[in-house]
Amino acid sequence: RWPMPAVTAVMTDGGTPRMNAMVWIEDSAARISRGQADAVTSEGLHVKLAEPPAFGQGDEVAVRIALERGAPTLATRARVGLVRGSAGAVECSLVWSAPASDRQELEAWLARAA
Repeated sequence: RWPMPAVTAVMTDGGTPRMNAMVWIEDSAARISRGQADAVTSEGLHVKLAEPPAFGQGDEVAVRIALERGAPTLATRARVGLVRGSAGAVECSLVWSAPASDRQELEAWLARAA
């Protein structure tokens, strides 16, 4: 399910808005948080979440990303760098923890988007 309305484009390494990426983040207890990435880079991503997550800073999480509506999801792992909530909005930053060799599809998309 596409978790949030598409309102902004994802910024890539090159700083060019490309598309909206939907993100599903699963913590170690199999709880899933949904959101929309507003930045995806070769180092990680920044996500606006639909609700406060059960995970916290430093946690290792599984991540699925749909780079555009109807596209297959890409799966990888990341470490939570930051979780912040203010004025009813929740956001988090994730840093890829899987080796680049396990993120080849994502890296290829980033290269095409740059």
